[in-house]
Amino acid sequence: MRSFMKTGLAALASLALVPAAVTAHEVRGTHPGTITATTTYPSGGTHRAVDIGAGGRCNYWGAETGVVGSVSWNVTIRKVGTYCAGTGSGTQNEAKHLWENGYTFRQWHWIKTADSYDRTCDRCQVGNIGATGNATGPHAHLQYDKLGTNDTSWYSGYTVYGEAVDRAETIGYLD
Repeated sequence: MRSFMKTGLAALASLALVPAAVTAHEVRGTHPGTITATTTYPSGGTHRAVDIGAGGRCNYWGAETGVVGSVSWNVTIRKVGTYCAGTGSGTQNEAKHLWENGYTFRQWHWIKTADSYDRTCDRCQVGNIGATGNATGPHAHLQYDKLGTNDTSWYSGYTVYGEAVDRAETIGYLD
């Protein structure tokens, strides 16, 4: 009995060492690029999301959804055409997923392609890298929000401004 109890307690104690991120959804880079903004813009303004710049490459193939695992995506097309320098606030193309906890994960600014449609997938392509919406250049904008409040904890400690990333790079974890 004593050995059984000891083994059971050791198993329970080992569970406490497993990081919470193991049960969360991993978010990876949507394309090869550089982190150009996180909680603040380089100019100092509030941002509260992750931007992955494309190094000036507009219409670059393959803006993939960042979330690893089978997730349903609702795709909204607000602008059709190749836009590389912004189309104005509220006109960004968007792929979003609503989580059970009430938060929404959004990906903005890509250019519509034949891959831009609603579906459930694991890191599927939603378009090409672009700058639809309030954007100054081609990039992906990754945001986790609920009722107008953006959560920054999902990427805190995983990525930083200026970091080079690729599609395999972990950007953060969504709970």
